[in-house]
Amino acid sequence: MKSTLTLLVVAVVLLAARDASAAGELTWPELARRPELWPAQVTVKVAMKFQGGATVQPGQKANVVEVKASEIDLVTMDGKMNFAADPDETDVLDLAATAYSKLTPKQQTLTYTTIVQQKELWPYRVTITRGFSLAPGIEVRVGDQVLVKDVQPGKVDVVSEKLNARFAVAMPATDLMTQARRFVDDPQAGPRLLAVQRQAEERIAAEQKAKADEIKAKGRVVVELEGKLINSQTGQPEPLDPKSLPQYFVFLRGQSSCPITRRFAPTFVKYCAEMKPKHPEFEVIYLTVEDVPEMEKFAKELGFSWRTVTYENTTMPSVNPSIDGRLPQLIVMDRNGRVLANGIQATATTALQQLDALLKLPAGPR
Repeated sequence: MKSTLTLLVVAVVLLAARDASAAGELTWPELARRPELWPAQVTVKVAMKFQGGATVQPGQKANVVEVKASEIDLVTMDGKMNFAADPDETDVLDLAATAYSKLTPKQQTLTYTTIVQQKELWPYRVTITRGFSLAPGIEVRVGDQVLVKDVQPGKVDVVSEKLNARFAVAMPATDLMTQARRFVDDPQAGPRLLAVQRQAEERIAAEQKAKADEIKAKGRVVVELEGKLINSQTGQPEPLDPKSLPQYFVFLRGQSSCPITRRFAPTFVKYCAEMKPKHPEFEVIYLTVEDVPEMEKFAKELGFSWRTVTYENTTMPSVNPSIDGRLPQLIVMDRNGRVLANGIQATATTALQQLDALLKLPAGPR
């Protein structure tokens, strides 16, 4: 297609484009530099014939691949043939110039490069405008909406909730520019990534404050036990009474097959039966290391019905650091997780004595 006459035409077009640029109109050189202004499709103006007999007819549509300094790379609508055309052989500049003239001054200066630096223009989601295969059998389709994670030169880092995948997509294959143009002229348009992130941060901060306030009001141990307590004889959920929260927690860690637990447990059961009516300020929590059916059988045998935490739930931040591998173990804590006594095996009796002394202290701050 290239001839001396064609080259002269190109030169004339480029000179005219330079003059038009000075007048504030969209020129071919500027169009070549700015892919965000390229139309998705163009119409071929002249007949073209290629080696092998392939032809392109006037009026035929083609998809834009790239606009270069002196030509445009195209692909036929069926995707079977790539070819190049001179600046005057398609309506690409007319289409781009018409669209460009409809943009506001701020929108006209917006480029993919400037969007990378202006995070306030990043949308929270983008829509895919060109489909592609992410992997064999995994298709990203036109119209799919994906979450924006980052915008980098030439690409958008996104997450597809539908495909459960994170990947990069070329900027022109999304509606990134369309949304950014709306944002640049309308500060209230959205949602945008920064706004959503800010809302998320505010929500997290509010949740953290609410949690801190709850811990302060109820006590750390009370909060950690929520949703974990069951009845030792029935296995049914048995939460603490929020209207009468205990001042002290007494954790007994034991197992029905442990002979030392079996020697200590009856003494402890008897002690609790005598002291609990007089001292409602303490609550016994049984930390079992065996399956619930065995634990229920043991509780019925010894006659206790304390609230229980199953083995998989004993990894509570306030309790777990004090847990020893030996049985039985008796841990006394206040509501905020301060350890007041900790007896293991033979010293479990000592911890029980410390609990007794604590309960018999005069009323007041302890």
